[in-house]
Amino acid sequence: MESISSDAWKALAIGAAGFVLVGFNSTATNIAFADIADTFSSVPESTVQFVSSGYFIGTAAFLPLAGRIADRRGRARIFNLGVALFAVSAMLSAFAPNVWVLIGARAFQSVGGALIIPSSLSMVLPMFPAGRRSTAVAAWAAAGPLSAAVAPSLSAAVLQVSSWRWLYFLSGPIGLTVLAIGRRRLREVTEPDGRGRLDTFGAALGTAGIGLVVFAVGKGSDWGWGSGAIVGCFVAAVVFIAAFVVQSIRHPQPMIDFSLFRHQQVWIANVANTFISVTSLSVWLVWPLFLGRVWDYSDLQIGLALTAGPVAAGLMTLVGGRVAERIGPRLPIQFGSVVMVVAIGWCWLFLDDDGSYLTTFLPGVICFGLGWGFSSPTMNSAALEAVPEQAWGTMNAAFNMLRNVAGAIGIAAAVAFIGESDRVDVLAAFDRAWAFLFATTAVGATITLFFSPRRT
Repeated sequence: MESISSDAWKALAIGAAGFVLVGFNSTATNIAFADIADTFSSVPESTVQFVSSGYFIGTAAFLPLAGRIADRRGRARIFNLGVALFAVSAMLSAFAPNVWVLIGARAFQSVGGALIIPSSLSMVLPMFPAGRRSTAVAAWAAAGPLSAAVAPSLSAAVLQVSSWRWLYFLSGPIGLTVLAIGRRRLREVTEPDGRGRLDTFGAALGTAGIGLVVFAVGKGSDWGWGSGAIVGCFVAAVVFIAAFVVQSIRHPQPMIDFSLFRHQQVWIANVANTFISVTSLSVWLVWPLFLGRVWDYSDLQIGLALTAGPVAAGLMTLVGGRVAERIGPRLPIQFGSVVMVVAIGWCWLFLDDDGSYLTTFLPGVICFGLGWGFSSPTMNSAALEAVPEQAWGTMNAAFNMLRNVAGAIGIAAAVAFIGESDRVDVLAAFDRAWAFLFATTAVGATITLFFSPRRT
């Protein structure tokens, strides 16, 4: 195999550190959801969920623009800017006096996250030999679940002795440290053809469409799924999304370059990733709520109970990347996707009010982590490998944009299915949530069966 320079590994470590910061905050917010809802108890949970889903909406909306800007203005520069914005907005979240300020601060934080995600990988890939880039993507992707492995136990420990506000505040000094190192160590990467006007109008259309879908899903149970307001939101969302697609096709510098999706390897990876991400992002909210509301676990118990899943995901991510380099991405993607379906099916069938952690909860969490680690990063790598190098930032942004859109919808749907904590039919509510997550994961896994990329 071709050797990898020490500078490439250092750049990867810095990029992964930024990605860790983003992943930690997302998982920590899900762990702290019940505590945040208690702090702002005068506000319904269908509104509080926008602390999580609103972040995903903002990240999804800005990701394609961020990818374009990074390719044009410098990937290292945009990465550093994103880390700075993320750190500052995290500290603003820590001091939010009400839920609306918290939602606003998290929206601001989503801009920083959107700048970090595509640039943290695209600034690194040119430094790796072509034959070793699956390893780079796998190592970068492993940072997400590995940070998520730390997040449950660390978040739970903080919640046990203090407040959810400290979870956000801690991201400030950590982010500023990453920024200081990045400014000294990162090498700038730009693409020479990055010219023209960015599609800000398309960004507005896409944001409006995504936001309306998530709002309607989140408020459907409260207002009634057949109410004029909810139906109107869905209709308007379809109009905005259709307009976004038309705008993207016509604009010379679109948010999403749909011409990149002509390759089967690209669109299969992205569509499958979207359906699977509905589950892979929202399940980390459903599991803590189940443990707290059904099994009466404390915050610390919840954190420790969830740790095994991200650990399994992180370890399997590294294995999956090496396997994909040897045999190609198709089988790792398909195998991992099926394993995730089995994991969610296990939770749906066996999680009840008198189950055992070791025999009913732990197998599902570990199985899901193993499946995600084997398939999801390989999908990301497969999508990138099928497009020209100058489009890596754009494609990585599109891949993660769809992932965040799916996560926002999944979280809104999960909260809508589960409802408030005092419901008497809590097990039936969780069964509905598991059924929904099983269906979306199964659709994603089925799509991967049509995946037949070139051998890598």
